[in-house]
Order: sequence, then structure tokens, then C-alpha cells
Amino acid sequence: MKKSLFRLIDRFELLICYVLCFGFNIMFDYVKSLSIDSYLLQTFLKQFYDYQAVIIFLLTFIVIIFHYQMLNRKKVEVYCKILVGDTIRFIIIRYIFECLVILGIAFVISMIITVILGISLVDNIYLSCIFVVYILISSRMVIKFENF
Repeated sequence: MKKSLFRLIDRFELLICYVLCFGFNIMFDYVKSLSIDSYLLQTFLKQFYDYQAVIIFLLTFIVIIFHYQMLNRKKVEVYCKILVGDTIRFIIIRYIFECLVILGIAFVISMIITVILGISLVDNIYLSCIFVVYILISSRMVIKFENF
């Protein structure tokens, strides 16, 4: 994408963050569905999936912070794009589209893994809805970069 705010490495980092967040969610759900014979292993894993919601919330928060910092580093770039004739409306549309495409790729990867493992997809749908809401909220932040 020629007029994108993100460079290739930025896209890759954001994709990895989304995939890791979805991956941990899948891992916790998969461990819950296993029937483990070892009492020690079952007790050890129970400590983690008892706090699945908290751990996933913290990972989601970390991804959102990373996304915020990545967008915050683009202040000068947005300002320069406006100076050379790009409109803030098209910058925001491209930003939302690109973020949703990256999130969609991560969601499709997690959906394929979830179907292969035969576990519920509901938690990943909730997680992707949280990220979509954040992308829409963060797109309003781009408007503030107009008057850098």
C-alpha cells in the first residue's frame, strides 16, 4: 500500500501481536477441553485456566497499548501527508481498512486453528470485537494529528 501509514514491519508486528493474543486464547480453551490423567499436570494447568479471563484481558491490554504507541509514532507522518495534499478523511479510511485487514488475517488464522482443534470459536469472536471497537476509537485519534 503506497499511501499507508504502516510500513511492512509495522504490519507484521501488529499481525504477530493479534495472533499471539488469539493463540493464547485458543491454547487456554484447548487445555480446558483435554482430559488429562496426571493429577499434577491437571493441577498445574488449572492454575492457569482459572485465570484465563484475567490473562487474556492483560494480553489484550498489551496489544492495545502497542497499537496506540505505534499510531502515536505516526504523528509527523500524518501531518506530512496532509501537507502534500492528502485529506484526513482518506487517511482515516485507509487506517481503518488496513487495521481491519490485519485483524481479519489474524482472526482467520485463529479460526482455522480453532476448527482444526474442535474447540469453541466464541471467545475469539469476542476478542476480535474488542479489537474492532479499539480500531474505530483509535481512528478518531488520527484527527488530532491534523494540527500537529
